[in-house]
Amino acid sequence: MRFITNGCLKCYHIDEAGNEQILQFGIEGWWINDLYSYLTQTPAKYFIQAIENSSLLQIERNALKKLYNESPAIERFFRIKIQNAYVALQDRTIYSMSKSAKQRYLDFRTSYPNIDQRVPQYMVASYLGITPEFLSSIRNDITNS
Repeated sequence: MRFITNGCLKCYHIDEAGNEQILQFGIEGWWINDLYSYLTQTPAKYFIQAIENSSLLQIERNALKKLYNESPAIERFFRIKIQNAYVALQDRTIYSMSKSAKQRYLDFRTSYPNIDQRVPQYMVASYLGITPEFLSSIRNDITNS
């Protein structure tokens, strides 16, 4: 489990064609993890990489399990964090299937105003599931509206 104390990171997957697909950004005060790998104890499917100089706090799985046994409050905290991560994943899946690219970008800017200014446009495009050129077109459309 990784907690970001400073900086900006991305969690991404590389598809068969070698394209990077960003699943999550993380900034100060956020958690960033490959929860699938963590929960199933299988090799990682995602990469986590710093976009800016960053500092993280990390706790190893066995140490966290020991804390769970010693402190029900810690176990409850992480259970809620994992539940919230699952809900966010479901929302992101439905959101990406039901909204236009322009609306996804507008919602992204509203929901994550700090991130839009901190990461390159091509990474935002990857997160939204569109090309950087299409994102540029959307941004120009918004600016000229």
